[in-house]
Amino acid sequence: MKRKIMWFLCIALFVTFFAGSTSALTPQEARVAERIERTDFFKRIECLDKLPEKEREAEKAELVKKMTNFRRSLPPEGIEAERLDILKKMENVKEVQKFKQTIKGKTVYVVKMATLAPDGVGWASLIRDIVNPGIFRETDGLLMLDWYYGATMGDDQDILSKMRNGQLQGGGFSGQGMAMACPEIALLELPFMFESYDEVEYVYSKLRPRINQWFEKHGYHLVVLAEQDFDQIYSTKREMRTFDDFKNSRVLTWYGPLEERTLKAAGASPLPIRVPEVAASIRTGVCDAFISPSIWAVGTQMYTVMKYINPINIRYSPAGGVITMKTWNLLPKEFQFIIDNYVMSIEKDIRKKARASNEKCLKAMYKYGMKEVKMTQAEIDALKKRLMPVWDEFAEKGYYSKAELAELKSILTEYRSKKKK
Repeated sequence: MKRKIMWFLCIALFVTFFAGSTSALTPQEARVAERIERTDFFKRIECLDKLPEKEREAEKAELVKKMTNFRRSLPPEGIEAERLDILKKMENVKEVQKFKQTIKGKTVYVVKMATLAPDGVGWASLIRDIVNPGIFRETDGLLMLDWYYGATMGDDQDILSKMRNGQLQGGGFSGQGMAMACPEIALLELPFMFESYDEVEYVYSKLRPRINQWFEKHGYHLVVLAEQDFDQIYSTKREMRTFDDFKNSRVLTWYGPLEERTLKAAGASPLPIRVPEVAASIRTGVCDAFISPSIWAVGTQMYTVMKYINPINIRYSPAGGVITMKTWNLLPKEFQFIIDNYVMSIEKDIRKKARASNEKCLKAMYKYGMKEVKMTQAEIDALKKRLMPVWDEFAEKGYYSKAELAELKSILTEYRSKKKK
């Protein structure tokens, strides 16, 4: 009886082994299967733009999931095969060859970017530590972002000018630069539009694809939507809580027409100063008040000369990495898809890290001895009343449409009503 059982077990093991060996793919067959699957992905990616918006988003979501799983399962030889396939495509595009370099014996396409932000400070450090290596990795080492930090290429206005003439392919921008590249972004920068980070994230969850479309309309692709954070009001002399405080201060403005109009509505007579001269104008007494994120006040050591911080969320400021559509369209569709997919997966975390850095800087300034200004509700209401008309004014000036303003207000109303329940 025992012999019969052992015999049947041997037969079962043999059949199992035989069946498994016939169903397993040889390395060559596996590579063919990978190539077929990759070709299918790329065909579907290239057809995305032809689909209606709802179908496109559904198809994109499915492709993101499948592409992620597929790329994670690739062996080293599969990754190299994918790299060579894309490299072959890029070598057939004449205009992209000006970006071609050989680094450590491998072909790399280098895209030149510039930013005001100093290397290693604030969201620029997140670009250096997360975005740059991530894009390099996700594109299998074929695409590298080469950054010029610390205003070495000028301020936001200069960087945009260099992008238009081809000296640069892209840039990392403050809220000012974002609105210069894409006026519709001013919607997000309106005084007292947002009350919290949760509101910001809810709006982004609804409008992120639209924001991309806004930039594309103006000839740019938004690679990453980061943020400058909520900005504070700083002063060497006054608490900046009343109409008279603004009226009697020499408030500088560096952020463009929206900030200038906002300050005028608050009672100030703002002095336009370009970013590289801002710190000097405060130190020499030309100006004695400004609006900025806390990390800038710490990075420029303005906290050593400023006396008051009013931390009211007077303005939310996005920031971001942008490249020209001319450059973006030179990249293969699969590269565009891979980059967008990767960056969208890390954007929220980048914003959270930027907020944490700003919060740390704010606490450090209080510890240093700067005085926190606490406004009464009546003072807040009075300031809001003076500033709210700016919303409609900039719609009338054509920065964004009245319909877009109404939509944003509706999204925020929806969120706030949900929160109350």
